[in-house]
Amino acid sequence: MPFASIRLVPLRVCAARSCFSQLKPSPAARNLATTAPRSLQQEATHSTPVKWSATTVDLVNRLRDQQKYYATVVIKGRPFTVTQNDVVVMDRIKDLELGDALALNQVTELGSRDYTIKGRPYVDPSLYRIEATVIEHPDGKQFTVVKKKQRTASQKTTYHRNYYTMLRISLIDVNKIQ
Repeated sequence: MPFASIRLVPLRVCAARSCFSQLKPSPAARNLATTAPRSLQQEATHSTPVKWSATTVDLVNRLRDQQKYYATVVIKGRPFTVTQNDVVVMDRIKDLELGDALALNQVTELGSRDYTIKGRPYVDPSLYRIEATVIEHPDGKQFTVVKKKQRTASQKTTYHRNYYTMLRISLIDVNKIQ
């Protein structure tokens, strides 16, 4: 998918959009299991570098001059708007262990207080670097489900618990382009 141009717009005009994403794990996470899903094993590679226009370079450098950034990333099909040092609680990713570093490579929106880059549908990965670290694998609270039939003494009780992965966004940076 080509990323030929980018559009920098004021923040008040922008709205978050949802789309799909994949995770790119650290080398240690890739060596954990040979049966890991393909989305966790693949790395984003681009065969040809993108030639940026002078206007685009100027606009990205304006964004780089800002102090804080935010990004809308989609992890396992769900969008998350994050800033640096945020904690993201999401469904469990079994192949990751505590301390593994991930590079989040599918971003729909990247911006600051004054400027925003909106992807069509994604922002070009050569423009940014976003890293997250696995900090915890907590268990959710236990739910009790009671199924009862009317006018009989039969009832069935089942229990359910969700499992989560907590990621800390350790780095959001806009790369310098030339």
